[in-house]
Amino acid sequence: MPRPTNDVHPFQAHVTDADLDDLRARLAAARLPEAETVRRAAPGPGRWDQGVPLADLVDVVEYWRTGYDWRAFEARLDRIGQFRTTVDGLGVHFLHRRSARADATPLILTHGWPGSVAEFIDVVDELADPEDAAAPAFHVVAPSLPGFGYSDRPAATGWGIERIAAAWVELMGRLGYDRFLAQGGDWGGVITTILGGRYPEHVLGIHTTTAQAPPGLTTDG
Repeated sequence: MPRPTNDVHPFQAHVTDADLDDLRARLAAARLPEAETVRRAAPGPGRWDQGVPLADLVDVVEYWRTGYDWRAFEARLDRIGQFRTTVDGLGVHFLHRRSARADATPLILTHGWPGSVAEFIDVVDELADPEDAAAPAFHVVAPSLPGFGYSDRPAATGWGIERIAAAWVELMGRLGYDRFLAQGGDWGGVITTILGGRYPEHVLGIHTTTAQAPPGLTTDG
């Protein structure tokens, strides 16, 4: 892992061949569960009533072992644009795709758990440079949460959702985005809600896929 720095610098993902070989060996040696008691043909209703069907699990393991192209995924991340910087003492990895449009609005996307920036790679290009010239365009920033992906793991406690939200404001400012939109789901939605509530001077608006209860709401009765 590169040495953390307050400067923003390009980052390139590269898993060693030895690590990939080790993963394939462990997948080949995977101990799979017994088949479900009642088997139902795909894609019939109730097929998942007893958990993951063994046939589906076998297919996933085999695809991961022999079909998934990790190098192609690394190259795809690189084409979007990967960077690292140090925010509040922690090395943070993020994707950054600037739009070619002069009217583009900065947008930060925050993934959840157990997720990663891979959740966004299929939409980054269309967000940054939409085919429809009348559609809004965005300068897209998608950071990896602390301890996720290529962001550093915190060495001490204290990196909660409020601190992450503050770090995202600092990150966006470092990229030249003083005012921006924010989107997130799962824990990313919680962080996005905090961004909108605590930093109205920076956040133009938010969109989340995780509903947040207002403070003080009780579910008793």
